[in-house]
Amino acid sequence: MKNNSLGIVSKPQLGGDIEAYCGKCKEVREHVIAALSSNGAVERVQCRTCQSNHTYRERQAKTATARTASGTTRTPKTAKKESLLTAEPTGPLRLYSTREKFAIGDRIEHPKFGLGVVTDVRLGKIDVKFGKDLRILIHAG
Repeated sequence: MKNNSLGIVSKPQLGGDIEAYCGKCKEVREHVIAALSSNGAVERVQCRTCQSNHTYRERQAKTATARTASGTTRTPKTAKKESLLTAEPTGPLRLYSTREKFAIGDRIEHPKFGLGVVTDVRLGKIDVKFGKDLRILIHAG
């Protein structure tokens, strides 16, 4: 059962939203409830970011955590991304292509998702913030 901000306790429902650890994204992200057990517990979820379908994992990430001044717990990677998302994009606007290499802060234009900013770069993949959505895209890096 989930306790929301109004203090009302609600049972998880199919198609409902829940925060869970995504093994593919390696972060806590918003998921859609895909399957419930016979006793009503969440069993399977689908990540809203990468669309992977997996067993439900609690919100705690498997990486080391750091406590902030406000008392909330964040992973170092999440703290880094949050600071990047508030930073101004750098460089000229570039068209997205899987054959191009991108760096953190690059502004890109994607044919489907529109304008975005690269927030993280890793081998062969980039995280791009399109408005409120974070997408994982392929690149030549």
